[in-house]
Amino acid sequence: MTNQIPDDFYRIGSVAALTGIAVERLRAWERRHGFSPAHKNGRTRFYSADQLEKLKKIKHLIDRGQTVSSVINLSESQLHQRLTDQTTDPISATMQPGEALSPKVGLVGANLLQLEQQQDSNEHLNIVARWANLNALLDQGQQQEQPDVLVLQVPVLSSQDVAKAQQALPGCKIISAYQFATAAELSRCQSQDAPVLKWPLDWREVEYTCLEESKRYLKSVGYAKRRFSDEELIALSVGDDDPNRPTQHLVEAIHQVNALAAYLQSCAEEGGDGTGVNTGKSAALSGACGDAAFARAYLETALQAVTASASAGDTYQPLAPSDSAGLTH
Repeated sequence: MTNQIPDDFYRIGSVAALTGIAVERLRAWERRHGFSPAHKNGRTRFYSADQLEKLKKIKHLIDRGQTVSSVINLSESQLHQRLTDQTTDPISATMQPGEALSPKVGLVGANLLQLEQQQDSNEHLNIVARWANLNALLDQGQQQEQPDVLVLQVPVLSSQDVAKAQQALPGCKIISAYQFATAAELSRCQSQDAPVLKWPLDWREVEYTCLEESKRYLKSVGYAKRRFSDEELIALSVGDDDPNRPTQHLVEAIHQVNALAAYLQSCAEEGGDGTGVNTGKSAALSGACGDAAFARAYLETALQAVTASASAGDTYQPLAPSDSAGLTH
């Protein structure tokens, strides 16, 4: 008898594309949190339409600072409440002003250390230890301040290297960042629920993986707060004397995202369709508003870097047309 797949079921690859949650992460959630697909056909996983919508809400909450473990088992009504409640951070409520929610992190690997040094600021992670390579970690032994999470950057993924690092830092969560990996090693890490990241990496991916593995919250207020006022943005735009006008373009983009966020919020407050009844759509719009603020924060970070470089007297080299056409970010 043919095993008929319902029309409203989605393959795991489609779910990953529609939600922004990687296939590997979905499989990890199935193992770790019991979020199983609605149907399996051999090794192929299928998720229902309801599961797809739930995953979208979960992704919005994670992007706004909540941990997977705190939201993945919530009901639809609880997820909606989290999305619409702006004071859902129980850890932040108990913190003193200015107190950080940053996991203690150790970094291993020359490329990873170089990536860290390229960041203007690091507000989300408390880097307490650095090693040039795994041998340096093994030779140095115990640290006075033990990291909660260790990011181990290696050229070739090896479960043996992970085990060595784990032995040197017992109780520390190990995240492997690899350049190459055999299928057997990837499968072994997945079976051991050991998080892996493919190099090259964006520092934001390092941050979020560390935050998730350390079970901490990223305060959403950090993304909601604007770095530049409208007056400051105007002044920066007017003062841009670069022939390519990078500052002006960044300022224009920030204005557009700010306007979009305000519009999405007003739509969410009206109920999504203007009737005040469609709560599901309202929650989605509220989440989209948070995503827009998240995007704005990165644009402001880019603007700060560009303006700081200009004030330091760095020479900005215009891109050739062939180079600029190939940019995607």
